[in-house]
Amino acid sequence: MKNISILIMTLVLASCSNLSKNMTKSGQFIVRNGTYAEKVWNENLVFNRHSWYQEMSLQYDVMLAKLPANSSFNYWFSADELKDVQNCTDFRVVLLYTLDSKKIAHSSFFEQVELANFHKIDIQTFKKQLIMHPDSPEHSLNLYQVYGLCKKTKDLKPMILNFPSFQEVIVP
Repeated sequence: MKNISILIMTLVLASCSNLSKNMTKSGQFIVRNGTYAEKVWNENLVFNRHSWYQEMSLQYDVMLAKLPANSSFNYWFSADELKDVQNCTDFRVVLLYTLDSKKIAHSSFFEQVELANFHKIDIQTFKKQLIMHPDSPEHSLNLYQVYGLCKKTKDLKPMILNFPSFQEVIVP
């Protein structure tokens, strides 16, 4: 009888440990200061970070930053990019990383943000500035895709990110 109890207890604990292999974490990532031509500024670009881990391996990473109209980081946009940004009621810079696009693809992310009325815009000039930032190598930003997310409506619909076998993440 005691052996059966131990066996049941072991099975219960083993099944619980299997559930914790996939986890999500949220936090912040900060790009400190910036330069453009002769302009130098002491300002932080704060990204809200959402990461999906399988065991100890980072599977997918999303970093989102809202840029205020008066942010010095707006110097990093080309004139055309800045026009696109200014036409948005809600604009965010997004950095995306995937370990394996067969497991979690960027297309899955974009399908989900479109449900919140965001659409993707290319911001290549901004991306070049970000990748050349002195902190970039330390954080391996060259491994990330960089895009803009633009919402032209004034709804309060949140982004809901849900990838297979992971807990849902709601981004306000």
